[in-house]
Amino acid sequence: MTSDYKLIYFNARGKAEHIRFIFAYAGVDYEDCRVPKEKWPETKKSMPFGMVPVLEYEGRTVGQSNAIARYLAKKFDLTGRDEWEALECDALVDTLSDLKQSKSQLYIYLHIF
Repeated sequence: MTSDYKLIYFNARGKAEHIRFIFAYAGVDYEDCRVPKEKWPETKKSMPFGMVPVLEYEGRTVGQSNAIARYLAKKFDLTGRDEWEALECDALVDTLSDLKQSKSQLYIYLHIF
């Protein structure tokens, strides 16, 4: 089966999981391209800014997980019924990002001390 969308990330949940959730919730097929660790050094060279996740769509490629998620949410009409609900959606996405960052900082702190 061929799909219009290709999501490139590692074989992990991480920064791509909320993108996968959007595809699933919207019922949209996509190619879930999982890069094996041993192929990452070569694959990295072709990724925007040398990072993943990356979305390929209609011959175009873009990175940044939250930008991809916001784009897909808008495209699949998942951003709320009005501007206020869209704002609430953005606030939730940003809050999740803050929580992930806090968790990472706590993890680093606990392993240093």
